[in-house]
Amino acid sequence: MTDFIDEDWKRALRSELITGIIGRPQEKSTACAQVGYYYMCYAPVYLYKYYSDSIEKLDAVKNQKMWYSAPCNFNDVFDCDISIDENGVFNSAVQMIPDKRGVRPGSLMWRQLKQTIHLEIRSLRDTFESMKMTMGISCLSESENSLLMWAHYANNHRGICVEYELMEINKQLGFSPVPVIYSDERVALHSINQETVEEDTLNVFIKSLTSKSSEWSYEKEWRIIRENTVCGDSWNSENKGALLDMIRPKSVILGCMATPEFEKKVYEYCEEYKIDLYKMEKDLDLYHLKKKLVLQFGEQDFI
Repeated sequence: MTDFIDEDWKRALRSELITGIIGRPQEKSTACAQVGYYYMCYAPVYLYKYYSDSIEKLDAVKNQKMWYSAPCNFNDVFDCDISIDENGVFNSAVQMIPDKRGVRPGSLMWRQLKQTIHLEIRSLRDTFESMKMTMGISCLSESENSLLMWAHYANNHRGICVEYELMEINKQLGFSPVPVIYSDERVALHSINQETVEEDTLNVFIKSLTSKSSEWSYEKEWRIIRENTVCGDSWNSENKGALLDMIRPKSVILGCMATPEFEKKVYEYCEEYKIDLYKMEKDLDLYHLKKKLVLQFGEQDFI
């Protein structure tokens, strides 16, 4: 079996997922098989969702729901952003002129093409911005013991971290979590082929939804992406997001600073629905969190 480094297999998986969305029927079929291969042989078994200690968030978990937010609400200014190389797009358009005759810079044809490309790019930017306000994304992580994640997304270790099985998400809901690729280079559009412009721009847009700066790599993030049209009546136009179905948690982990009141509510929920419960503790020697088992109900399957 090919020995992929972490970023390699994640890029390969994302590529297959994109092909499964925009490819031809035969390509989609092959891509689906490849996605299953990467899920089974490379992907983590579990993904984790961090929550603050609000009752609203706990109720969502209890009701097997999860919030999908539009990218315009995200805290990273580069998140889901696309850099468009206008000169590169223009030069690629010049190369596609019939008979390869070329166009002299400054000529009437050159000026008209320049204006056309400028207007197309402006329209494309508007389309991308509109899509960022109408896509629902839920963010999960490979890590359940990240100090930064507990601090940033679980109200300074007072909240919870919920464990889900990746394959069950795909099997029960038909959602395909996509790994985020971390890089110092932004997602960019350098050229446009008029014959494949729709597929090319959608490809770039999906990559933008699943790419982030290397500074965020500690999150080890995976994303589930839903269009607002798929969300239907669940789409909240005011808050730009949707509360959608999620699978039953595999386990719940309490933060090490959870209040007794919140801990009691989580304990009662896990006890009632027979969900394994853990609590994080501070390691005595290292800057590290470790899980302590609080409730265990074995490996039984529950409907």
